[in-house]
Amino acid sequence: MAYVGQTGIVIPVSEGQPLLDAVAERFPDAVRTGVPAHLSLLYPFVPAAELDEHVVSTLTSIFAQHEPLSVKFAGIVRSDGFVALRPEPADRVEALASAVRSRWPDVVPYDGRYDAEPHLTVAMQTTEDRAGSIERELLPGWVPLSAELREAWLVEFDGQWQLRSRFILGAS
Repeated sequence: MAYVGQTGIVIPVSEGQPLLDAVAERFPDAVRTGVPAHLSLLYPFVPAAELDEHVVSTLTSIFAQHEPLSVKFAGIVRSDGFVALRPEPADRVEALASAVRSRWPDVVPYDGRYDAEPHLTVAMQTTEDRAGSIERELLPGWVPLSAELREAWLVEFDGQWQLRSRFILGAS
């Protein structure tokens, strides 16, 4: 559960939003509200109180070194009421995550509780029956899902998730 002052580094996946909307329409409690479809690169990130110009300029530099990329979300991951899609090819997305994480090695993705591989969360904290229904009944109409990843966001939770900074991939 997010708390005030928590931050994250994400890549928005606007092409995935209609899928999340379709899941939320049928299973409203399975989809997080207030946060758009995205890939998390590092969550939680540094506390909001520690964000400064150096952090932002470092992130700007990291993302400038990585070109926009085209991905397909075809691999389905399901476990304990969680459903997600993995991006393919994964290597360039993982390179982005690794570039951010290597700069902040003391920040542990998901506080070490979950798999840190980048993914597009479709449903979470739902029953296993609902997760199965989502996988069987909804995903076949959406997967594979193609997306263009062009930017990364620094987001902050202040009672709801807010965009704090935007970083364009490949911008020099």
